[in-house]
Amino acid sequence: MKKTLLSTIALLSLSLGAQSFSNGDISTGNTTSNGGSTAPTGYTWSELQSVGGLTNTTLGTGGIYSSTGADFKLADDFTVPAGEKWTISSVDVFLYQTGYNASTPPIDNMRMQILNNAPDTGTVVIGNMTTNVYNASASQDAKMYRIGNNNSGTTRKIWKTRANLSGELQPGTYWLEYQVHATNDGSIFFPAVTIPGVLDQSSWNAMQSNAGSWAQLADGGSGANIDFPFVITYTVTDLGTSEIRQYDSRISIYPNPSTEYFKLNLPEESLTKNTKVELYDTAGRLVKSFGLEKEYKISDLKNGIYMIKINDGKNIKVTKLIKN
Repeated sequence: MKKTLLSTIALLSLSLGAQSFSNGDISTGNTTSNGGSTAPTGYTWSELQSVGGLTNTTLGTGGIYSSTGADFKLADDFTVPAGEKWTISSVDVFLYQTGYNASTPPIDNMRMQILNNAPDTGTVVIGNMTTNVYNASASQDAKMYRIGNNNSGTTRKIWKTRANLSGELQPGTYWLEYQVHATNDGSIFFPAVTIPGVLDQSSWNAMQSNAGSWAQLADGGSGANIDFPFVITYTVTDLGTSEIRQYDSRISIYPNPSTEYFKLNLPEESLTKNTKVELYDTAGRLVKSFGLEKEYKISDLKNGIYMIKINDGKNIKVTKLIKN
């Protein structure tokens, strides 16, 4: 989907019709949807959802190359907003290998590039699909297990793996393309965005290539659209001030547009007692500040577009809110 992060400058140029960021996390909580099983201590589930008689069944999608000739690539899109220039320093993607439960990620190579259009038609602007950009020392256990609907288990530990991808991006829509190699030359799978009580969203549009042939992905059970979680760390300059931020496709805000209040779905690392949630108007003024709450009341704000800055003490993540 087209996912947009908005800085103060970007907000100045947007109308109420602008597309909002509406992707989600892959963590669905400590218990299965029927309450029957609790995740191991320190971990959460990433549970496939069942809604209205339809059930998602695709636990993960392949994005690997191997000595046996396998050549699968994945791609998803994002947007750099008007008025900004991003200086990217790294990209994180999420993956698992079934049955692998060691202390380090199950891969030894990652290839990644960014294109200015969908991967079947776009031109590469950063990276390539030959260089190994995998940063093993910065990769880590994501503290989640991927499971089917009400079907708990610990055979699919999810890892947050980092690519040292760097370059500058001007405003526009881009596609992130990537694939990995398993240390044991086996299969690696990438879980899709998973939101409790939601099968998909109409704008989700992730793609997969099988030996160079690209196609949009859909869940094998429900036919729902798929999107992939990823985190881009970048530096942006607004009004002469530089700030390191993260574009995190796991964040969702709802309802959006909002009238009385909004809620945030945040990744686990942002759910701390020190997390601050701040709202800025289009002039860059701080208008509201919150701690970590179940919902954020905004009934007293004027209608318009606001930037939401989420600071967990380690990273700054940014998204936007439309107040009606």
